[in-house]
Amino acid sequence: MSYPTPGPIPPGHDYPGYHPGRQRRTPWLWIALAVAVVIIVVLSAVLIAQNSGDEPATATPAAPAPSSAIQPGPSDSIQPPQSTNAGPSMTCDGYTASVDETSQPGWNATINRYGLAYAAPPDWTIAACGVRTGWAQPCPEGQCVIRELGAVATVPNPACTKQNLAIAGVTGSKNPDIRAALDEEMQTVAPIYTRDRKTPNIEYAPIREFSIGPHPAVQTVATVTGIATSECTGPSAFHSIVVTTVPKVEGSVVFVISLREGSTASPNSNVINEMVDTLRSPA
Repeated sequence: MSYPTPGPIPPGHDYPGYHPGRQRRTPWLWIALAVAVVIIVVLSAVLIAQNSGDEPATATPAAPAPSSAIQPGPSDSIQPPQSTNAGPSMTCDGYTASVDETSQPGWNATINRYGLAYAAPPDWTIAACGVRTGWAQPCPEGQCVIRELGAVATVPNPACTKQNLAIAGVTGSKNPDIRAALDEEMQTVAPIYTRDRKTPNIEYAPIREFSIGPHPAVQTVATVTGIATSECTGPSAFHSIVVTTVPKVEGSVVFVISLREGSTASPNSNVINEMVDTLRSPA
């Protein structure tokens, strides 16, 4: 904003009492200065507000999603667990498992906190101590676990290498009655192999009674057919369940083997008996 520059005072206007010494600033100059100060203050306030608004807010980083080792469905297997230094012996959670190399050359031992050891063939991948895997199904909360396993051994799917065709592992049951615990475990088979709301057909072999050392055990093998197929898996599977007890372990201990049919491979059920024969527990 500007004002016209005032002219000089006419010389004829020397009134009595007027002494032209130090000239006073005219009011318009004070007004101009006041307006300029106001403008500067306003602009400064706007600039500060804009700078404040432009500063990125310090966002709290989202907590990383926990990685899940549970398979979201019967044929949507997780990537095979990382292999440990597989060998004839393994120590985990205070237990040590060993393989008789003379009768099972190349086989690898595994064990977990339940104290039930077993061995897997050379072409199986033994997961590190503490790794868990299993199956889950959709539920209102997202994914609900059907069954979780430790002491994991797997065989990847040759057609889809991020999936597993075979899974073995050990878990626990709160039921100390091994026959009752077996009945409870059999109820998980249908949900494990149900896909796209298609429930498969299941036939159970007669229950076998045997011993693991001095401890009684029971086993059944389910033949599962009519599974919804995908580009990676076929319509059938074998599902073996062994239940026994282990000293100083509450309830029962369960050993599970799942053998899926692949799009280019068929399971060999003989491996079930071979792996079950390797089961060992503390005396």
